[in-house]
Amino acid sequence: MKYRKLGTSDLNVSVIGLGTWALGGDSYGVTDDKVSISAIHAAVDNGVNLIDTAAVYGRGHSEEVVGQALKGLDRSKIILATKCGNERTPEGGYVRNGKAAAVRKGFEESLARLQQDYVDLLQVHWPDVNTPLEETFTELYKLQKEGKVRAVGVSNFSPAQMDEAAKFCPIVSLQPPYSLLDRAFEDELQGYCEKKNIGVLSYGSIGAGVLTGKFTEKPVFPQGDTRNRFYAKFFTEEAWPKTAALVDVLRDIAAERGVQTVEAAINWVLKQPAVSTALVGCKTPEQAIMNVKAADWEMTDAENARIEEAYKKIFA
Repeated sequence: MKYRKLGTSDLNVSVIGLGTWALGGDSYGVTDDKVSISAIHAAVDNGVNLIDTAAVYGRGHSEEVVGQALKGLDRSKIILATKCGNERTPEGGYVRNGKAAAVRKGFEESLARLQQDYVDLLQVHWPDVNTPLEETFTELYKLQKEGKVRAVGVSNFSPAQMDEAAKFCPIVSLQPPYSLLDRAFEDELQGYCEKKNIGVLSYGSIGAGVLTGKFTEKPVFPQGDTRNRFYAKFFTEEAWPKTAALVDVLRDIAAERGVQTVEAAINWVLKQPAVSTALVGCKTPEQAIMNVKAADWEMTDAENARIEEAYKKIFA
């Protein structure tokens, strides 16, 4: 496993981080907590030190699972990241709440579920446009000074929002959606993060699983599956032929190297400027081990150029 310094923080994170949205049990199909804990342990046993979760994943259940898994690990070697400022509604939706009282209450509840007295990285999940960033990040800075948070980051923020937030609390990282199928990050965020030395934790790094190459035809997901909502654009009738064609390019490169397709997808993300860690989810130990093998090799400039050339042709 390789490690990179996360922005201006003192956190050295594995280049492949463990995303735990699926382990909440209500977004990516049925999960078994015992298997989920084994998956976390498998990832850590193979060099992963960054575990990323959030209060809303499974209405807190993901944090509970992570908390259980941490009991069997050396906490001092784990970079534990969670998120605040986002709440679930009774109807199953989401509402952003950056009020100081809500941030503190939500974070204390996260600590209880995680069975921890601190986290290494606390991220604001989404900006709350109805609450001044001064209020949100002043409270986060208080939590940091209290020793409950080692570093503060953001997720899904724009450069302007990060500039404003940084007036009230040091911001060390951004968590944006970024994969070969979702490249909006490159428009302005990539250059901004490089210039400001903001660490980047990409989410959706394997395109909700499509870049693993496991789907030989357009998949249909059950009702309530997150892929029907957040990643639907990859699976439309119009998009699927292009998606499949791009996966074929990754599959060919992987075959030439004698590795799995998912490794090529992860390595493409890690090849791009500004990226500190590619967050990748899993539900089983086998998937965790498959993902971390991507750190055993690096994509060449020639392979990257080959993918870029294909991308331009496919999405022209």
